[in-house]
Amino acid sequence: MSRRNPIAALLRLRSIREERARRALGQASQERVRAESVLTSRQDEYRDRPAPPAELSPLELRALQLQGMRSYELLAEASDEYQRALEQVEEFRRTWRRSCDDLEAAERLERRRREEAARRARVAAQRALDQLVLTLRGRRAWK
Repeated sequence: MSRRNPIAALLRLRSIREERARRALGQASQERVRAESVLTSRQDEYRDRPAPPAELSPLELRALQLQGMRSYELLAEASDEYQRALEQVEEFRRTWRRSCDDLEAAERLERRRREEAARRARVAAQRALDQLVLTLRGRRAWK
């Protein structure tokens, strides 16, 4: 942090953290969209598979059963990945929101510091003016 203005350094650090959190949230959102498209395509593939013939031999029935299990595994995998992506987006959203709140707090602190410095400058200027007026009155009284 800067020795002259630690609040400005804090503000810069929090700004960097907020930017990184926003970038991570964007990447997580893109991952969620990708996972959603994978899930949708797997669901479409499952729905679009051909209907089995009316009569099946035991070998065809076993093959159909294995295909069904594999389809279920693929759907479950895609669904789990989509759920993880949603949870990750929510986690990054909370992190981003916290970093935004921290940044806003630092900005408020900086604004208050500036206002206090301006107030002190006004008070000092008023005191100097009062002192000048008193000095001028004193000179006039001695003449």
